[in-house]
Amino acid sequence: MKLLKVLNKDLTSPYQGFEFELGKKYVCNDFDTSDNECSKGFYAVDFNGLVYAINNGGQKHSVFEVEVGGCSKEFSQFKRRYEEITIIRELTEDEIKAGLLACEEKEGYRVYEACYPIHPFVIEPIPLEDAKKLLQEWKKVSGSVRYSVWYSVSGSVSDSVWDSVWDSVSGSVRYSVWDSVRSSVGDSVWASVGAYVSSLFPNIKKWKYIYHEECVNPFQAGIDLWKGGYVPSFDGKTWRLHTKDGIVWEKRDSTKN
Repeated sequence: MKLLKVLNKDLTSPYQGFEFELGKKYVCNDFDTSDNECSKGFYAVDFNGLVYAINNGGQKHSVFEVEVGGCSKEFSQFKRRYEEITIIRELTEDEIKAGLLACEEKEGYRVYEACYPIHPFVIEPIPLEDAKKLLQEWKKVSGSVRYSVWYSVSGSVSDSVWDSVWDSVSGSVRYSVWDSVRSSVGDSVWASVGAYVSSLFPNIKKWKYIYHEECVNPFQAGIDLWKGGYVPSFDGKTWRLHTKDGIVWEKRDSTKN
């Protein structure tokens, strides 16, 4: 059976550092048939399982077509373990994109973008005045993001899908975001991550725990800021806007003492 495996460009596994060779058949002589999800054996997935590993750790990896066989333990679309594996070839970017897009309707979310999320700090920012207007709208809803997005998304897909999408997006951006905003404003930054994650689930028409017009994402201002190259932060007193160039605007919140 042919599946996919995420590896580093040099054919080493991202987690264990195991060195593979193209075309060589590997057999795990002590393959674990137990229900332990992380154990001895070779792991591979289909396109709908790529989001679990492809961006974890903030590093993009390569995707290889593999042949698997022998004994197997399949726990979910993200965790599938096999006794035998052969690395066949590396997929092209066009092949990966086509495969991910093809499974989006069935999966119910933007699988391709979840694997390759938009990074706000590699975008040329929109005009600052436009960002400031969006920030005013974002302030009104940013406090509702955490529970609304979590409970709305987890109600439409499995917890494992939610966890994998969240990990992919946050893993892709958190290192460079943190270099700019630091942990003192962590909650406000995670709110922006949550808003962007919400944009990956267009099938959700009504978001929980927040009043809004049906079929309209109430966190659109946060999404537009993210896609416009900005991450807002708030330390309890001062709002700031961060871009790839660092802090470009800040203002003390007049409602805070």
